[in-house]
Amino acid sequence: MQPDDAIVGEVLRGDRGAFAALVARHERAAWATAWRVLRDDHAAADAAQEAFLLAYRRLAGLRRPERFGVWLLRIARREAVRAARRRAREPARSLDEPGAADLAAPRRARLPADAEALLTAVGRLPEHERVVVAMHYLDGLPVAEVARALGRPVGTVTKQLSRAIERLKLKTKGVLG
Repeated sequence: MQPDDAIVGEVLRGDRGAFAALVARHERAAWATAWRVLRDDHAAADAAQEAFLLAYRRLAGLRRPERFGVWLLRIARREAVRAARRRAREPARSLDEPGAADLAAPRRARLPADAEALLTAVGRLPEHERVVVAMHYLDGLPVAEVARALGRPVGTVTKQLSRAIERLKLKTKGVLG
């Protein structure tokens, strides 16, 4: 598996298709980051998609390509906050208006309570632990790949994952089993 910085280099050299590998690798973490702010599946997907578009447009300005994942998650969070602000400014529509119930239905989509509690707990982890958890468990990257992408020793990433799991067990009180 290629590290993020190698893929970023390919994209910057004109291989637009290489960006798909970055999307595939980080889409779940970007969605989860946005979901923690918005608490809505569809809105989180929209915010994550917007984050990828912005990341693609601004990729040439990324100073540390090996930290693409961290950079993307910050963009995803910022986009989710913007989306939340836009939603707050939207006038509330009465459910009695024609078609209003159809518009409201997607916003009611929810994750199972266990998954919601777990994502909330992950969102409360310190940033260095949140990033390794997202890359390892949500993006499915092996520990060695996470370490290489973040420029950290494998032992450091392993210890951060262990501490994160312990914190999550305490915060979720049995959700993790």
